Amino acid sequence: MEGNGQVVAREGPADLTVTIVEGTPPVVVLAGEVDLATAPEFEKALLSLLSQGRDSLAVDLGRVTYLDSTGINVLMKAVKLCSERGGKLAIVAASERAMRVMRLLNLDRVMPIRQSAPMP
Repeated sequence: MEGNGQVVAREGPADLTVTIVEGTPPVVVLAGEVDLATAPEFEKALLSLLSQGRDSLAVDLGRVTYLDSTGINVLMKAVKLCSERGGKLAIVAASERAMRVMRLLNLDRVMPIRQSAPMP
């Protein structure tokens, strides 16, 4: 990630914190549960960045404690939108629980997943 790493937004329901860290590409950092109740905030953050003309995004799932099909659908939608713009979506960190779900669904074949330390 290049750029100043400035945190530009924090939002979300009590069970999920969504933080956007500016950079190239911007990183959407999630902490908590990504499910039917919280996935709309995650999607809102991704769509907001894409509407600003970004074509590539990174997502940090290092502090995700639960990830269901709703969260996976948000990720897949973002992968498609980034691809249509000539960019890509990459996972830069994933908790053990999130990684287990992504491996079961073979998502490592659809998007790059780099295991690194979660963003602070």
